[in-house]
Amino acid sequence: MLKIKHTIKSNELEDFLLTLSKKSLQNFNPFGIITKRNVKKIAENEIKRKDKIKFFSYYQNNLIAYSFLTKFDKPTKKHNCILGIIISDKWQKKGFGKEICFNMIKYGWQKKYEKIWLTVFQDNIAGIKLYKKCGFEIEGVFLQDEKAGKRKRNVVSMAIFKNSKNTIKERNEIFKKLMI
Repeated sequence: MLKIKHTIKSNELEDFLLTLSKKSLQNFNPFGIITKRNVKKIAENEIKRKDKIKFFSYYQNNLIAYSFLTKFDKPTKKHNCILGIIISDKWQKKGFGKEICFNMIKYGWQKKYEKIWLTVFQDNIAGIKLYKKCGFEIEGVFLQDEKAGKRKRNVVSMAIFKNSKNTIKERNEIFKKLMI
């Protein structure tokens, strides 16, 4: 069974970040390149952030995942938040991602958010499948949105709505209208 904490010491997050594979960091890394030289500052800054509700997931006393819901400052977007998650390579493909996502979604609804939004790289098929299993819908694609070195990557926008009645129908009607 997972144990979730909302705060930890920065050195614990440092150790977690340093265990992540290059592939995992390419699929999720809002911090840029992580090295032994900069990981302390990255972890300290992340721990201090007030705009994120942080989730540190433990299994058998091991920190296996870091995830968060980022709050918006803009008054017109306060009903939305952004979901981010990274699971340690050793613990991927064991069902923890789904459990963590469902936990975060439930938490988000309790905090009165109406929409939880995320982005995922188009080639992160496992991530897209996970989010779909959790109820997220594809909203759109940002072509060549991110660049790592010379490689450009497409980003898929996904969201889940607290009241998801007719969201797919509404989105399709909007797309039809836009195809002028």
